[in-house]
Amino acid sequence: MACLWLLLLLAVSLPAAALDTGKPFRDYVTDTWGVDQGLPQISVLAITQDPAGYLWFGTQTGLARFDGVRFVRYTQRDAPELGNNILALLAEADDRLWIGTTQGLLLLEDQRFHAIAPTVADHPAPVSALLKVDGRLLAGCAEGICTPREGRLRRVQALPDPALSLLADEDAIWAGGQGRVFQVSGGSVRTLPLPLPPAAGNAGVTALARAGGELWAGTRNGLFRLRNGSWQAADPRPHEVLTVEAMHADRDGNLWVATPQYLERLRAGQPPERIHNTPGAIAVRAIYEDRDGNLWLGSMVEGATRVWNGWTRRLSQADGLQDPLLWSVAAAPDGSIWVGSSNGVAVWQNGRFSSRVAGSQLPHPEAYSLLPERDQTWIGTRAGVAVLRGGRLEQPPALAPLRDAQINGIVRDHAGRLWFATTQGLFLLQDGKRLTRYGEHEGLADPRIRLVYETRDGRILLGTYKGLYEWRDGRILATGRLGGLSDDTPVTAFVELRDGRWVLGTSNGESLRVHDGQRWHWLDRERELPANVAFHLAQNGGDLWVAGMRGVYRLPLAVLDKALANPRQALAAQIVINSGTDRTGGQQDKCCNGAGNSRGVLRDGQLWLPTRDGALLVDVDTDTDSAPRNIRIDHVQVQGRRLATGQGTLKLPLDARDLRFEFSLPDFQPMHAPQLRYRLAGYEKEWHELESPTTRSASYASLPPGYYTFEVADFSQAEPLRHAAHVAVEIPRRLYETLVFRLLAMLGLAGLIWLGYLGLQHRYARQRAQLERLVQERTRDLQAANAQLKAISFTDPLTGLHNRRYLSQQIPTDLSFYERDEGYANGSEAVVFALLDVDHFKSINDTHGHAAGDRVLEQMGQLLGELKRSGDYVARWGGEEFLLVFRPLPRGSLGRLGQRLCTRIAAHSFELGNGQQHRLTASVGLIECPLFPSHPRLLGWEQLVTLADRALYRAKMAGRNGWIAYQPVPGAQPPDDLSALAGDPWWLVENGLLEMFGSDGRIDIARGA
Repeated sequence: MACLWLLLLLAVSLPAAALDTGKPFRDYVTDTWGVDQGLPQISVLAITQDPAGYLWFGTQTGLARFDGVRFVRYTQRDAPELGNNILALLAEADDRLWIGTTQGLLLLEDQRFHAIAPTVADHPAPVSALLKVDGRLLAGCAEGICTPREGRLRRVQALPDPALSLLADEDAIWAGGQGRVFQVSGGSVRTLPLPLPPAAGNAGVTALARAGGELWAGTRNGLFRLRNGSWQAADPRPHEVLTVEAMHADRDGNLWVATPQYLERLRAGQPPERIHNTPGAIAVRAIYEDRDGNLWLGSMVEGATRVWNGWTRRLSQADGLQDPLLWSVAAAPDGSIWVGSSNGVAVWQNGRFSSRVAGSQLPHPEAYSLLPERDQTWIGTRAGVAVLRGGRLEQPPALAPLRDAQINGIVRDHAGRLWFATTQGLFLLQDGKRLTRYGEHEGLADPRIRLVYETRDGRILLGTYKGLYEWRDGRILATGRLGGLSDDTPVTAFVELRDGRWVLGTSNGESLRVHDGQRWHWLDRERELPANVAFHLAQNGGDLWVAGMRGVYRLPLAVLDKALANPRQALAAQIVINSGTDRTGGQQDKCCNGAGNSRGVLRDGQLWLPTRDGALLVDVDTDTDSAPRNIRIDHVQVQGRRLATGQGTLKLPLDARDLRFEFSLPDFQPMHAPQLRYRLAGYEKEWHELESPTTRSASYASLPPGYYTFEVADFSQAEPLRHAAHVAVEIPRRLYETLVFRLLAMLGLAGLIWLGYLGLQHRYARQRAQLERLVQERTRDLQAANAQLKAISFTDPLTGLHNRRYLSQQIPTDLSFYERDEGYANGSEAVVFALLDVDHFKSINDTHGHAAGDRVLEQMGQLLGELKRSGDYVARWGGEEFLLVFRPLPRGSLGRLGQRLCTRIAAHSFELGNGQQHRLTASVGLIECPLFPSHPRLLGWEQLVTLADRALYRAKMAGRNGWIAYQPVPGAQPPDDLSALAGDPWWLVENGLLEMFGSDGRIDIARGA
């Protein structure tokens, strides 16, 4: 059989290849959809695509429309005829879908199904083939070739057999019958019998195709091709008869033949490829190629499968690789590709891998980094370095210090020096003998080096677990820090773009950093960059390629430029390989391993990457641009009904306030995952993102009446609003929501209000006078109560004197008033603060009780009140302390006042109760305000009271029953910097600006004491 397949001629080539004929089937990408994803039934027997781009699948019990994300199903509830096997489908440009079933022909138009009557009444027959020729629909019917007209199938060409398959070919139509093929041309029929074996009987020709310039016919008893006017069996071997279930010739020269046991591909100049037991390609009954070049397979047991070229090729064990787990990949000068696995080193040459070094020969089996050179290859492992020279593996003695280190990268710079990035620091080998280590002592925050990179101007950069550094003349410099890069940035990949900018990958936030020559820019998921820990970065033309743990994506540099100039600009990265990123799109595949040097090679338009399953080759030259896709708003669901959208405004039922808009977008390009957003113009201005990438609906509840326009746009396109879909809806007003009703209601309400106003006006006039009188009385009562409350809050309840709260409010006001007094202003007069404390007051409480103590305090308050003048204050300062504030007196009056207070208190007899009398003394601290006439606002009154308190304390220490005062030292002047006086005024005493004086003979007054 294989020798005959080699005779297949070259297929007709089209401008763009969808399925690479040089790829094995295993390297194609397959995606399968079944009942769980929305198919009405698992057996897919027919497939077609309509002009809008939607795919249609016919199954054994229903029909489904597919837009790449969501299935819209039609079953027997929509049309009883859909309960039969759907054998053929054909879509026309005017939104009409023809459906061939085992019981006849159906038409789906304007969301309604129409049954086409058979040629003979009450004799339904299968329609297994549909064809469009010169604008006319042809169907294979029991009488030959028919066409629908006026609701019935009309025979166009009578044939001896039912037409089981149809094919248009230049000026002829081919029809497959029972054991023969008919050529219909110019109204004449030519019969070409197939050379079937006698035991086969008249096997039906179920499939026709033209490939390689020849006509192919598939039957249940073999595959045949027409050559020199006669049919020849494609497989002459008697022990193997090909049972053809479906056949298709695609645009790339592949002839696909489906049998019950396998799927076979025939290609010009290559042996047949037989696909056994491959998911998606089992029990195929329908084969179809869509407009994007994807191949769709309908299976009896697996549903629908899309087969597409993808952007990758995987080289693994089938290509000679002994261990598929790869850690490193590097290009050699001779054009070969070296890979390091978990068990040795292999090289790709002449289309196959061959082992060069076994893992058992290395210091550690895992070859973690590679540096192939012209006459030698350096191999870095997880435990040291080896070098392969002339077929011999060596471990240079000079590299013995590296035996316990993981080698993340090996680089030879333009000066011939060899650099090793290890987990124990940076090592430099010069002259093959001198090994120098650079670690923490040389300036590294973390000795673990992931990669070494030499820039075009010869700078040696180091990517570490904590920041980016530079080796310069034997010193380690924190280069990243200079541009604002954090020292905690774990560097995983680095590349210098052709324009001189630097790009590095980091595991911190799975993001990128870009240095524009002055500073670093942070690009992450907030800028719509796919989440990915980059292991390899490469520039190909105008694109930056990023490969890492979560896959591979491409970032156009033009988009990067705009994003750096505008912080609001989103990064339109295109996901190529999706290994679990946070976004949809791309090809589902496994990628990638390791962070460090030799983690990727860009060569001949392919990006080589190490993975868990061999080397992944990504085609970086694939054109991923796509034409704008048309969004369709299918229905507006309201009150349990689906209303079809059409031209003009859709007027909804009266009580329709909860709406659900259902839309779709035919999209079968994995690279270009749509970014659909919607809004209801007239109700909102902002666009909303869908809750899920697979959602194709939007709901609104309790909408007010009005005119709205629902819009859906694909923001992954360059001009999303230009290709947006719109539908206008009108929500009618209920009676009470109409303008006339509201006007009448307003007039009636206004009349009632006017009548009510007239009725109440007189009543309000009577009540107004009464209310005014009541308000005046309440106002007087409130003022009296407020005055009483204020007096209470400013009065000590025991003595009836003022309290601190009163002084804090009154003293600043009085001082401001005194500043306008001439004597106070020129410094000849001063306000006096006298702080007084009853001596031995505790003994009265302890001996005679607290009641006696309270009587003493009351009498003390009365006595001090007698000593003050009009305009002076006496306040209870706290406990047994009283503060007297004397309005301005001539300066130098402190001694006279202090002596007077002490004398009058000592001469007074205090009544303790029960006829007991007691004499008391008091200690007094005094001070004048302002303290320095030249600086009247140097100290606040609270600070002056603090100094009086200090003086009071000294009076008590001096024996009590006396007074002490502070005054400025003659000639003392406050300093220029007064900030020190903002707190405790004791600073004036400590610095000798104040002196103390007091009662004659009491203490020895010392300056600053």
